[in-house]
Amino acid sequence: MLPTLAATAVCVMTLVLAACGSDDTADTAASDASTGCATDSTSGRDGVEPIPIAPAKITVTAPGAEPRKVPAATPARDTPQRTTLSVTSSAVSRTATDGVDDRSQTVSIPMTARFGCQDPTDLELALDRPTSPDPTLDEQLAKSEGGRAGMAVGPGTVPISLRLLPTKASGSEARHAIEQSLVQALQVSVGLPTQPVGVGAVWKSERSISGAVTVTQTMTVTLKSWAGDRVVLGVTFDESPVNSVFAVPGTSETVTLRRYSNEGTGTVTLDLDRGLPTDATITLSGARELVGSDESAPIVQQTGATVNWRAR
Repeated sequence: MLPTLAATAVCVMTLVLAACGSDDTADTAASDASTGCATDSTSGRDGVEPIPIAPAKITVTAPGAEPRKVPAATPARDTPQRTTLSVTSSAVSRTATDGVDDRSQTVSIPMTARFGCQDPTDLELALDRPTSPDPTLDEQLAKSEGGRAGMAVGPGTVPISLRLLPTKASGSEARHAIEQSLVQALQVSVGLPTQPVGVGAVWKSERSISGAVTVTQTMTVTLKSWAGDRVVLGVTFDESPVNSVFAVPGTSETVTLRRYSNEGTGTVTLDLDRGLPTDATITLSGARELVGSDESAPIVQQTGATVNWRAR
């Protein structure tokens, strides 16, 4: 039987992560609201440990129409980028003995993003007041207003790592919810090729994501339009497990992953001189069957996630 697993089903679409950032108070970035670049960084701050983001290997399968060029631009440093990330994850677990366990979580994080004034690979994030429709979580998230985060980005705007510097008042549940939301969003981020492409181009992005289940994520991206520095991309997702091991969150136990599926679609708009999507909606849905010592009593889980970015 799998009582521990049933109790932690809400974690199925998110990573179970270590403590979120530092207990230091997240001071305001040296850049004020009128500046477009960050003069200090969360990198190297006491207690801030980078959270690795699975790297993406990008392969162009069709270069698209002429004219073709590399989708890149000089990072904008004249004005900050203001956006809101909203992430919803859900899990419905069914067992013959315990019935149905239906859980979901939604977190919205308004933020202001600035590239480093001297380092274009450093993106600093000032977090405004995070919210949730869950009253208890929303009350906890209120204490996270004023927190900071940072990202290291590589070629093609692919995120390499995430840094978190929460406010001292932030509780563990709020920190965990913010970390989960940011990591989930970055794990479905769309990387850009570093070779010339045109409208109609298609490329594949592959990354290996480790969590309760280690999966290979394959993303197929189509360049739908390109005007100035703005590109619109259509994406499809598919994931396949690398083995049949499911690590039960919060324990040292493992069970057998008998069946697994997770796929999705989305549309993403990028301004090439910005570090975060201008507009995006990505939706994923999946299912898995887990078997413990009693093979006649499996747990079947239906999972879902939606990631939205909106300019503000």
